[in-house]
Amino acid sequence: MKNFILSAALIATTIISAHTKEKTEATTISKQKRIEIIKKTDKTVYFWEINTASGYASGYTISQAQAKKTVKLMAANDFVSYKIIEAYR
Repeated sequence: MKNFILSAALIATTIISAHTKEKTEATTISKQKRIEIIKKTDKTVYFWEINTASGYASGYTISQAQAKKTVKLMAANDFVSYKIIEAYR
């Protein structure tokens, strides 16, 4: 009986630790990098950033709809503490 209880406790601990989310380190697109990206295209560029309980993400797209869709996908099933979409021409 002791072995069964110890095995069950070990399995439960393993499952619980496997499902914990690791917080990722935030990396943003610098102003200099944004300028380089903007100079490469003649279209409007949309930079987006989102900060959730499980991590941080940022990127850019050429359409506002795609930026909104990406932010929405990143926020699915998570608590959002910050999100922004900026347009540069």
